[in-house]
Amino acid sequence: MSPRAQDPNESTDDAVWQDLVARLEETPSSELPERPSSDPAPSAEERVRAIFEAQRTPTPAGPRDHTAPDDDDDGSFRPPEPPALGVGDPLVVLAWVGAVGSPIALVLIAMFWRSASSTMMLGIVAVFIASVTFLIFRLPKTRDYDDDGAEV
Repeated sequence: MSPRAQDPNESTDDAVWQDLVARLEETPSSELPERPSSDPAPSAEERVRAIFEAQRTPTPAGPRDHTAPDDDDDGSFRPPEPPALGVGDPLVVLAWVGAVGSPIALVLIAMFWRSASSTMMLGIVAVFIASVTFLIFRLPKTRDYDDDGAEV
């Protein structure tokens, strides 16, 4: 590696730095306003009063200070209340219970009731098949390929 070459400005850097420091250390007395000797120094109360009187006025209200108008009917769209949970076609609800509950019932029977009859297990399998078949036939038959799925 070659030694670092001296920059051409390095010789003048010290002179420039000294000049800057000298200018900053100077305290020009002509720029500072001198207090006339005839005025007495203000008291502590006068200084405090001057501070509080010189305060800016309060800022105008911002977005968090906004209050909604009192008019309840502004003509905008309000969506209808959604139906309560659990309200639906009882056959669909029963089919979902059969489709989800049958495998769970078979697993529980296999774990805790080993002596269950095969007729009961075949019945649970039949309920599962019937439930899934009903749910599949309830699916829509046609599809609109131009539809993006959004509803208003």
